[in-house]
Amino acid sequence: MTTRVQARHRADVRPLTPLTDLGETLSRHAAGVGRAGAVAAATGGLLATVALPAAAAPAAAPAAVGNVATVGTAVSAGLTTAVDSAFGTTAVGVVSAPAEAAAVTTLAAFSTVPTPAPPPVVVVERSERSTADAPVVEASVHQAAVDAALAVEAVPAAAPAPAPAPAPAPAPAPAPSLGQQILAVADDYAGVPYVYGGSTPAGFDCSGYTSYVMRQVGVSLPRTANAQLGASARVSRDQAVPGDLVFFTDGGRAYHVGIYAGDGMMWDAPRSGKPVQLRSVWSDSAVYGRVAAVA
Repeated sequence: MTTRVQARHRADVRPLTPLTDLGETLSRHAAGVGRAGAVAAATGGLLATVALPAAAAPAAAPAAVGNVATVGTAVSAGLTTAVDSAFGTTAVGVVSAPAEAAAVTTLAAFSTVPTPAPPPVVVVERSERSTADAPVVEASVHQAAVDAALAVEAVPAAAPAPAPAPAPAPAPAPAPSLGQQILAVADDYAGVPYVYGGSTPAGFDCSGYTSYVMRQVGVSLPRTANAQLGASARVSRDQAVPGDLVFFTDGGRAYHVGIYAGDGMMWDAPRSGKPVQLRSVWSDSAVYGRVAAVA
């Protein structure tokens, strides 16, 4: 007995069974009689029939082999089939297989393949968070502000710009000339009253005033106006500079003296009742003399 095992899949090809060769042989014999019969090999139920075309077939149904055991018996003893009335009358005939034909019983072995287990289902549980677990926005903002402040502190401060170089000290003013020094001292005693024969700040006459001022800057002069004229070197009016002496003469003798201030002006002790002052050189015949390098 052949056991039939249900396979999982069957390819769409023509099946080959022990009845395949037998059916082809019967077809060749039926062609020799006159008309070809139809030989059908049904492997699903293992059914074999020999018949004429449907137009000549009688009402009787062909014999069938019902299962594998019956097929095996029919192959061994001969196939019983219904012969069409074209051969005379409907009768049961015996179709003999060729002598070399052999009944072949094929056993098909199949193995069952277990159905793979379905993939595991991942279940995501949604956690229920309370409002107490929610992040606090204020804390986050505060932390962000702290982080920003720390980042600012971490940035090294830019080095201060170097201080500008100190401006060079101004060049010292040139020392005043001797003539400028003489004029400065002469101005200090402006307003001192005229005193005949006076040679101190308590009162001056003309030669007493000039000799006192010159002595303050290191220049020594004789006491009288005419002696001072003799001690000086003559210069023209155009050559005279501040600090030179101005003499007023009569008959070649000097009777009055003052200190030239430039631009036609002079410092002197005029006369009684007139204090030391700055005034114009009042005579065009005045004589100029230089007692030191005043320029």
